[in-house]
Amino acid sequence: MAAEMLSPWPHNSLRETNRLRELFLMQPHTDLRGIRPIVARSWYRSRAAGVDAVADRGFFDEGRVDEYTIQAAGPHLQKLDEVAADLGGYVNLTAPNGVLVKADFLRDDGFPAGYSLLEESCGSNGEGLALEEGRGVWLAPEEHFREDMRGNWCFASLVRDPFHNRVRAVVGLTLPANRVSTLEPSSTLLMLEGVASRIERDIEVRTSSRERALLNEYLKISRRRGNRAVIALDGKNSLQNTTATTSLQDSDFSIISGYATAVMSSGRGLNCEVMLQGPGLSTLEVSPVTLSAANVGAIVVVRPHAPNNERAVTAAVIPPQRESSPQGTAERLMKHLDGTSTEFKRTLNLARKAVDEGRSVMMIGELGSGKHRLASAIASLRGGHMAIDARSGALKNLQFRDVLHRVATELPATLIIEHADELSQNEASEIARNLRGNSATKLIFTIARPTDATLLLSESFDALEVPVAPLRNRREDIPQLATAIAEELGERRLSRRLVSTLTQADWPRNIDQLRSVVSNAVERSEGAEVRVDDLSQGFHRVLTKGRLSRLEDAELSELRTALQEAKGNRSLAAETLQIGRSTLYRRMDYFRSRGIDL
Repeated sequence: MAAEMLSPWPHNSLRETNRLRELFLMQPHTDLRGIRPIVARSWYRSRAAGVDAVADRGFFDEGRVDEYTIQAAGPHLQKLDEVAADLGGYVNLTAPNGVLVKADFLRDDGFPAGYSLLEESCGSNGEGLALEEGRGVWLAPEEHFREDMRGNWCFASLVRDPFHNRVRAVVGLTLPANRVSTLEPSSTLLMLEGVASRIERDIEVRTSSRERALLNEYLKISRRRGNRAVIALDGKNSLQNTTATTSLQDSDFSIISGYATAVMSSGRGLNCEVMLQGPGLSTLEVSPVTLSAANVGAIVVVRPHAPNNERAVTAAVIPPQRESSPQGTAERLMKHLDGTSTEFKRTLNLARKAVDEGRSVMMIGELGSGKHRLASAIASLRGGHMAIDARSGALKNLQFRDVLHRVATELPATLIIEHADELSQNEASEIARNLRGNSATKLIFTIARPTDATLLLSESFDALEVPVAPLRNRREDIPQLATAIAEELGERRLSRRLVSTLTQADWPRNIDQLRSVVSNAVERSEGAEVRVDDLSQGFHRVLTKGRLSRLEDAELSELRTALQEAKGNRSLAAETLQIGRSTLYRRMDYFRSRGIDL
């Protein structure tokens, strides 16, 4: 193995790379066509991230390589490390987020555990470049961006999950230039990728036991549940009994898979009511199944409600209208809205009640969940309305009294205040004081979370609280919403596979994000049918990264709370979390890259 690595490498090209780097550091617009394109891209990214080309700033983070990967990698990397030791080098193991992980079977290379090898942290290096480019890479000593790294040859190869194509770890090989004067980098990288490939094969052998664990749990539940539809999933495989095959439609499987994947990610079971095409209104009982130390599957039992349940639910959710009404309030609201889920019908029922009783409304839900559209639909049934956005500044400073004067003068049937949780308590008090005597105008305000100001408004106007559920809790609405969006853009048709993909995806920004993704796919599509291939690469990237782990979910919750308490002040939020500002910025960027709104 060592003999394969030691072959001549043209030093004249390295001298040219060294010359161009010195020019690049002095003149950012230096033409870098004289070096390898992959190196040029890395230098540009390193400089854009503000990496110091001279000093090591030492960024640290938390990283983890799962137990099965560690076990599979151990024998292979230990042998490789013995070869590297003869050449004065080292073998490293890095977590999928670019953080160095210390393994007992590897010698210590001097870098501490937790050291970040991401390009944005320390510039061009093997592991960071491999993660950025998504493939195995090598760097000659002169090709490093940072001065103190320029004494080593660096190689890195990704270890991917054999079932899902996600990165499980990065294997790095570092060889000192003063000990290895000649080197054939392509052969060395090929050797390293062979090691990574053998690790992946061992992972596949070790994890095959997961499938047996899933099958055993599936058979046990199927026998216990008799004629109920039972589906078992582990992210790669799915098992279903005869009842599931005969009673469920293709669209039903997409909805069920979405809820099951959420349970696999969180490790927490859930029961939820859904409207399915096959059995109608049903309860999904989704239970997590531990398949290994690092993997969780899910068993779903579908429990249909009574026969003719859809008609019964419709009658319960949308009571008979007064004879004086030529068309029911709910039916008129539905002209502006799209949805069939139980959660949607509950919201629709409350909206109908608000219209029929002439009530003010406090609408609460996540960003992008459709609060504004529902508020506009309610207002349209009442007559003229005014809409203002507290977040955009329409209720700030001198404009504030002007707005209240307009309302008092024009007497609209409804005043809609979006993002009312951005109001101060003084502003809420002023609104209540000015409108309390105006019985002609009802208030609708939308919020993501209750505040003292919104509670004051709710109490002052006897507002009916109308919750709007996020898309992940009403997945059966996604096909109808996506289809409606596509039709608005020119009556385009979405393929069944595309609708299934959209239904199973998480939507952190809810309908706003769904609209953006579908609109982009329609614009990219060239045929009569919009397909999965027409989805943007950014959305594919979010899909392949998967949902947040339980640790990430807890971290996100703490991060959001700290930012809210600090009113957006990042320095104060970092102090609250007891972390550095740079760490806070990196974690915020990480969650945003996953499509999550902070």
